[in-house]
Amino acid sequence: MSRRHDPTKARRHWVYTREQVCQSFDIGESTITNWIKRGLKPVDEKRPQLFAGYELRRFVTITRWPFGRSPENGRIFCSFCNKFMALVHGSINALPKGITCYEVTGNCLDCHNMLQASIRSSGLPEIYAASTNTPKDSSDVLYDGVPGNIGRSGSPVPPETNSFNIRWLYLYTVYLENHQNLDVRTVDEHLRSLARLSAFLNHKPFGKIAIDDCRKFKEELRGRRLLMGRGALSSSTVSHTLDRCRAFFDWLQRQLDVDIHPDLAGYFSLSRRERAVEASTVKGTSLTFDQALCIFTAMTRANPVELRNRAIVAMFIVTGIRIAALVTLRGKHVNIRTRWINQDPREVDTKLGKYIRTYCLDLGSGLLEALDAWADWRGANGFDHDAPFFLPDRYIQANALGFGYRGNQTEPAQCWKSEDSVQRIIKEAAQAAEVLSGNISSHDFRKVLHPFLTKRGNMTIEDEVALQLNLGHTPQEIIRKHYSSMQDSEREEVLDDLCRRALTSRSELDLYLAFERKEIVESDQDFRRAKEIFHRNARI
Repeated sequence: MSRRHDPTKARRHWVYTREQVCQSFDIGESTITNWIKRGLKPVDEKRPQLFAGYELRRFVTITRWPFGRSPENGRIFCSFCNKFMALVHGSINALPKGITCYEVTGNCLDCHNMLQASIRSSGLPEIYAASTNTPKDSSDVLYDGVPGNIGRSGSPVPPETNSFNIRWLYLYTVYLENHQNLDVRTVDEHLRSLARLSAFLNHKPFGKIAIDDCRKFKEELRGRRLLMGRGALSSSTVSHTLDRCRAFFDWLQRQLDVDIHPDLAGYFSLSRRERAVEASTVKGTSLTFDQALCIFTAMTRANPVELRNRAIVAMFIVTGIRIAALVTLRGKHVNIRTRWINQDPREVDTKLGKYIRTYCLDLGSGLLEALDAWADWRGANGFDHDAPFFLPDRYIQANALGFGYRGNQTEPAQCWKSEDSVQRIIKEAAQAAEVLSGNISSHDFRKVLHPFLTKRGNMTIEDEVALQLNLGHTPQEIIRKHYSSMQDSEREEVLDDLCRRALTSRSELDLYLAFERKEIVESDQDFRRAKEIFHRNARI
């Protein structure tokens, strides 16, 4: 059989039928039968035949790499966490194996399972360096993660192992996807929350969970909310986890042959005071526009990788684009000359599958020039409109001989499989600039534009609509009926004028007086606005 199947296609907390396994891995029924003979365990003997996601992922991983995966950057692959992990520093044991190799063993930093790998002697210092260079805060993100695997708290959520519970999770997944019409990521978060509850209760059958169990679980989450560092949970995580558990038991008590307390779901609710505090908390890191520019200007451009990283940060600042869309953009979606980005949901991962047209704002400071420089490099090195606009490292590093780059002539370039590489770029850039390096993420850049343009640009209702459309939001009903059909050309003009107003240091009174006294020339970037202000006030 082929050993090239990607184990990350199976999410750890999901439950799969035979048909879903066939679709996910593009295999036939006979292959699944062979997998079962080779050790893949179904949940139970009932029909339909179900497979736990974590078991499926572990089996595919072992089948593809029967002798283990080679370490990367001093990290050894952990089959439980399903990612390359550093070892606990005090647990590392390296024994000579031949002349040039060592057999390294140690405990995984997250799950503490014993890991083992054979490495060359030249790679041994990297193992020790990685173990000492571990994140000091739970929000640090290291290397490519897997969606649905490691939470923002930095610790893995153990998957469900009770076969009765797994059956209920499968039925609940069908309900969420087909009745509630939730997307894959939202369903995954629901399943993670239930896995957290089940792990706390030692995988107790859902039908036997009592009110005391709910109260203990809620107190456990409240306690972790007060912790600092690894293992702590944010107020948002606590609130969402309890909400999803309550929704599940609301659904469960409506099922036949389930006898649970009718008020059980209500015990997952937080108090009104806790909800009010959580709702009033400012989300994110309060990144400002000036801090975002500081991160951008501190980035170097000595090689193609740095040139790309600089363009990524520039793209976040001038568009506020979501990271899922950014990593799936291709050259044909970005028009550098007109500064328009077409987020086509058929090819770009947009929120809720919306079609979004995004205009790159002219905010100065060399932001648009950084995008131009990256686009020129792509074109000069053979990457056409079908290649990803932001290429992964493996395509933009020189080959082994040092000649050229891996253009489309070698193999079709593929987009990043995960958002974590881009999140790491942002964190490293913020750390280098000494700006909010602990918690910053890509989504913080979306929260930069509106406060900056509102405060410095004196936004009108028309400006507000144009900006909201640019971010992919739906304006409120009271203004949408007037401006929702705004033409692209009009949006360009409105947004360019808004940026000019935000970047100028002169007030409306200064511009009025300058035009009246003929102290401002036509070549001045504020001339047009000064003229409009003068004529508007002259008619009053």
